Amino acid sequence: MSQVRCSGWRMHGDANRAREGSVRRALLACAVLALGCAKGSGEPALPARQAVEWSGPRQLFVLPLNVTIKVPPELEPRLDDVFGAIVGYIRSGGNKVETFSRKDAVSRWALSIVEVKRSEALEDNFSSAMRVFVRELAKGRSFDAVVAPSLVYRATKVRERTAKWDGVFRKFDVVNLSDVAKKQGLAQSLSVDISGVSLHVMVFSPDGELVFQSYGGLDLVQDVDMKNTEFTSSPKLVLKLDVLGESDHLEEGIAIAFDPYLPRR
Repeated sequence: MSQVRCSGWRMHGDANRAREGSVRRALLACAVLALGCAKGSGEPALPARQAVEWSGPRQLFVLPLNVTIKVPPELEPRLDDVFGAIVGYIRSGGNKVETFSRKDAVSRWALSIVEVKRSEALEDNFSSAMRVFVRELAKGRSFDAVVAPSLVYRATKVRERTAKWDGVFRKFDVVNLSDVAKKQGLAQSLSVDISGVSLHVMVFSPDGELVFQSYGGLDLVQDVDMKNTEFTSSPKLVLKLDVLGESDHLEEGIAIAFDPYLPRR
C-alpha cells in the first residue's frame, strides 16, 4: 500500500487545496510543514512498533496535535476532540499527562529549528530539532517521555466498499447512488484509490532520542460520488462532512497507534 509521507522533514504540497480538491490533491495537502525548515533527511529511522520495556505508570508530556507539521484545514475542527481522546486513552492506563498550549508548543518548536540552523547540524534536521526541543523542555519539567502526535493522510485502496490501512478496516460511503446503480451492485464492485487519516505517534526519551513511532488508522477522508459516473471505473471523490466524527473509530485507531508502547486493553 502506498502512503503519503506527512510526518517527515521534507514535505511538499498545498494544504489549502484539500477542501475542494480531488483525492490526488487531497493526498498532497497534508504534506506541508508548519514552519520553514532547512534541508533534511526525512522521518527519523526506527522500526515501527518497537517495544519499549517499562513497568508501572508513566509521566508523559503530550504535545498538541501537529506541532511539527501543518494540519489539513478540513481536520482543524476535530483537533480538540482527537486530542481529548488521546489524553483520555493515555490516562485510562494509569499514566499521568502534562501538556501546554499550541501557541507555546509551536513557539518552542520554532526556537528549536533556529537553534539547529545556528549550529549547522544538518545531517538530520528533524531529529536534531526534536532533541533540542525535548532537552530544553526537560530543564524545567520532569517526565518519562514526550509524545508528539500528528494527524496525517495515508493512501489506500477500496475493494468491496472496504478500505484497510494502518491496522483498521473502514467502509466508505457512497452519495448520489441511483436505483439503477444499486440494482447492478456498482458501488459494491468499485475498486478505487482513496485517502484515510491516521494518527502518527512519535515518542521521545528525556534526552530527545526517538524510542517509538507508529500509525493507527482513524477514518476515511472521502465519500464516493457516483453522480454521472455510475458506469465508469473512476468515480468522483468528495470530502466527507463528518471526518473523525465517530468516537469508537478514534479509540480504535489511537489504541493501535500506541501499541505496544502503551499495550492495548
